[in-house]
Amino acid sequence: MNTSLSVEKLEQLKTAVDRIVEARHANENLFGSQSTSEEIFRTMGIPVQDPQKSYELYYHNIQKALRMFLPVGEPQSKVVRELVAILLSHKEKNNIKEGVRGADSRMATTEDMSNLIDVLSEWSNPDDIMSLIHLLLSKNQELGYCPQDRQLKDFL
Repeated sequence: MNTSLSVEKLEQLKTAVDRIVEARHANENLFGSQSTSEEIFRTMGIPVQDPQKSYELYYHNIQKALRMFLPVGEPQSKVVRELVAILLSHKEKNNIKEGVRGADSRMATTEDMSNLIDVLSEWSNPDDIMSLIHLLLSKNQELGYCPQDRQLKDFL
């Protein structure tokens, strides 16, 4: 995933900042004719949550793929599901192997679910669960959801 802002996003952000400065001086409506929060979020480059799309992505894509490829009852399956939950919720459990996460991966943003689908599509060999675990752990570390020194053995 490319984390750098596109030129269009930078222009939108610059326009939003300019409006904030102008509104402070003129005491006008901050976002002009934009009246809904979705329009304002788009202007600011903030992803808008789409509950229906999130539901579809989670239950009809992510969970379906995991059920198809993960062996039932195997320790690797549990590790994959844990790393998926971390990627979607941005949080590890209190004690990694047990405890409370304090977030629900089913309520992840559509952007987070798209990140997971990207990882699943990057996974080239469905018979190699360890490569999926490595991809998920690397993605979580890249996004700052797991410490850089976190290792696979920490989840077993």
